[in-house]
Formats: sequence, C-alpha cells, structure tokens
Amino acid sequence: MAPEEIISSHRRLYQRGAQAGLYDDRFGEELADLWNQNRTKTYYRLGIATKEQAESIHQFATNFHQHLVSTSRVKYECICES
Repeated sequence: MAPEEIISSHRRLYQRGAQAGLYDDRFGEELADLWNQNRTKTYYRLGIATKEQAESIHQFATNFHQHLVSTSRVKYECICES
C-alpha cells in the first residue's frame, strides 16, 4: 500500500467512526491529524514515549474501549477479558 493510501485509509477509518456516531466529525478529524503528525516518529522510533505518556495513552485507550463497549448494541462481541 502506498503512503498516500495508508493516510487516506486512516482518515476514512476516523470518518467512519464519526458516521457511526462514536464521536463527532471534528473529533474524527483531530484523531486523523494526530495520527498523521505522530506516525513517522512512532514508526521510526524517533519519539519514544515517557512512562507518564505511555500510562496516559493506555488509560485513554482503556476508557475509550469501555465507552465503546458500554454504548454498543453488540456488547457480547467484545472478546476482551475486562
């Protein structure tokens, strides 16, 4: 997949989340921009997170996942243990 296709597919992913009602369009755009701004640093490990940053993003991901599962009509499809 070409780099522009990867960027486009990620942007579409965030747009689909907004269309599904997981968040509004503005938040979806912010997620896409955040991914785009940080993908090179992450891929090439130029910007390694501090312990505090890693803990913060882990907590955010946990909370976001819990929110998605709790508002889903198909809660039973989550295969997580928590």
